[in-house]
Amino acid sequence: MAQGSSGQAGVRFPRVRAAYAKVRAAFAYLNAKKYTTLAGTMAFFLVMSVVPFLFWLTLLFGKLNIDFEQLLDFSIFDQVRDVILYFQESAQSATAGASVVLLATTLYSSTNLFFHMRRSGEIIYEYKRRKGSLVLRLSALALLFLVMLLFLSGVGLFLVGNLLIERLFPSFVAKISVYLLIGVVAFAFLLLMNLYICPYRLHARDAVWGSLLSLLLGGAASFGFSVYTHFSSAEKLYGAAVFFILFLLWLYVLMTCFIVGVIFNCYLAEKSGLRVRSKRF
Repeated sequence: MAQGSSGQAGVRFPRVRAAYAKVRAAFAYLNAKKYTTLAGTMAFFLVMSVVPFLFWLTLLFGKLNIDFEQLLDFSIFDQVRDVILYFQESAQSATAGASVVLLATTLYSSTNLFFHMRRSGEIIYEYKRRKGSLVLRLSALALLFLVMLLFLSGVGLFLVGNLLIERLFPSFVAKISVYLLIGVVAFAFLLLMNLYICPYRLHARDAVWGSLLSLLLGGAASFGFSVYTHFSSAEKLYGAAVFFILFLLWLYVLMTCFIVGVIFNCYLAEKSGLRVRSKRF
């Protein structure tokens, strides 16, 4: 028995050391790609783009009268719901009598996230030939309107699916099904962002695993974030600004999860030699 136990321990510890070495190598690879810096950069530009994006969304599709509050009722949005609704109200009030200057500046600001997202992709994939700013700005503008259409389609799919699911299934099954529906919509968006951020031509199948990793990490992080905010007393530290601080922290966590998925796609591309043709835009 003693020999058997020592033999099992001898097998177990090398496996633990090998797993630890893989984890260290993974974090070293992430650090080499500057994942925390890029996540912070994109979180900043996401904040700067939220209100302009909602402004143009309201300006173009405000007459659809879509109830976004139903989507924000889920527990993962508890601590950021008020901030998002405040941004939406600000965007709606700004559309009344908007000037040409406001239209131009908000349109430019709306594209900042996608523009710098693509620049971040050039850093991650170590792309040598930098595209011109005008070309990337135009591609970001085209992506902006595409994202608006996909966003509205996703919200519409969620509202209709949520209504049908609640009528067809018991409450617990319905809740799980709705979260799965949100996951499908989020995965489609992440896949699109992974294809856009890469300066090389990728097929959708080449970006699936990184998008799925971002989805799983983001879901786990959002759940953990909701637990953290439920049991912490952040308002004692941040006071009246607590909701905005938590909103910024939540965005940074989500952007970190997204960047990790992008870097994973880059790692897979490097292993398989997919970086053969650059994009035209």
